[in-house]
Amino acid sequence: MRVELAGEADMPAVFALRHTVFVAGQGVDPGIERDDLDAVALHAAALDGDVLVGTGRLVGEPPGPARIGRMAVAESARGSGVGARVLRFLERAAIRRGHAEIVLHSQSGAVGFYERAGYLPDGPRFTEADIEHQVMRRALPALRPVRDADSPALVTLIGGVFAEYPGCVLDVDGEEPWLRAPAAAYAKAGGKMWVTELGGEVVACGGVKPSGADAVELKNLYVSAKARRQGLGELLTGLVEDEARSRGARWVRLWSDTRFTDAHRLYERLGYRRLPGTRELHDQSATVEYAYAKEFGA
Repeated sequence: MRVELAGEADMPAVFALRHTVFVAGQGVDPGIERDDLDAVALHAAALDGDVLVGTGRLVGEPPGPARIGRMAVAESARGSGVGARVLRFLERAAIRRGHAEIVLHSQSGAVGFYERAGYLPDGPRFTEADIEHQVMRRALPALRPVRDADSPALVTLIGGVFAEYPGCVLDVDGEEPWLRAPAAAYAKAGGKMWVTELGGEVVACGGVKPSGADAVELKNLYVSAKARRQGLGELLTGLVEDEARSRGARWVRLWSDTRFTDAHRLYERLGYRRLPGTRELHDQSATVEYAYAKEFGA
């Protein structure tokens, strides 16, 4: 199952699923289920093979709040995480578009689902389309290119991640001097790096550098413990993949410490294949790394 931006060819199935869920299933007036916002919204399509099993839409103009709505999952796919994946897909889209907040109208029965995803109720419940609803909000991280002035924040972020693993040591001047001027270091290497901020604090980072004639390398992907399970690793990996495509690269490659098992699960879920063998860095952390790669085709 994959979640992607719905194209024109997907829209009949999107509207059919929404009709099944909202009109046939919940008695919503078909005259209000479809509206003018459908023409300007970003629509998500969760596909099991070629079958649409979930959808949702995102509207709003940045930097104002984004609004997520029309979240619908086929009955056969409920309870399998489809709704959560559609929600995270739309959240990542909102971050990339520059929205600072998401607001949505949750049906009362779905309030717990959104609370688990980090949303908070705002105000009293109300009736919409003859169904009880609750306004819910969630602040979003800000995404931007790295600056040299981010050096102290990145040292704190990466040092905090290293500290979670016994034996991992962050020696900035001895082994990671790029951290003293990260923007300049990436620019010199012909790459790019991004950070995400939440409440003014840098909570995640990731970068890309060229790697041969037909590949790029994903570098320095870190998410602080407080900001995990929000899709930031997938967001930053997506930026690297977009950059790879824009450069005409066939491959994205990366190296990952064998101790970073959560990262391995992320990469494998996103379609990266672990390659045979390992490499040793002979550094203070006694690092041994796995190689991963993802091919985009010739």
